[in-house]
Amino acid sequence: MIEIQGLNKSFGSLHVLHDIDLNVNDREVVVLIGASGSGKSTLLRCINFLEFKDSGSIKLMGQDIDPKVCDINEIRQKVGMVFQHFNLFPHRTVLENIIEAPIM
Repeated sequence: MIEIQGLNKSFGSLHVLHDIDLNVNDREVVVLIGASGSGKSTLLRCINFLEFKDSGSIKLMGQDIDPKVCDINEIRQKVGMVFQHFNLFPHRTVLENIIEAPIM
């Protein structure tokens, strides 16, 4: 489902992700645990292309994803992410928040 090899991401001189390898199989549940600032969110943001990797490869469903070639919006339709500090509409149900959420 997800295959990451040698993923690197830096912000200036801060090297956040260093040669990350990760494989997540279909129907597998994976939990990322680590200290604040250890790169968990950065890894997820790279998988969803909210951040762009410096090097390495990201494959989704067997397809090597290159933002320079692939339609990132099409890829994002197949990859979901719930942010740590998300804002839901309190007057809507969970399903209504997902289906009827305004596009920003």
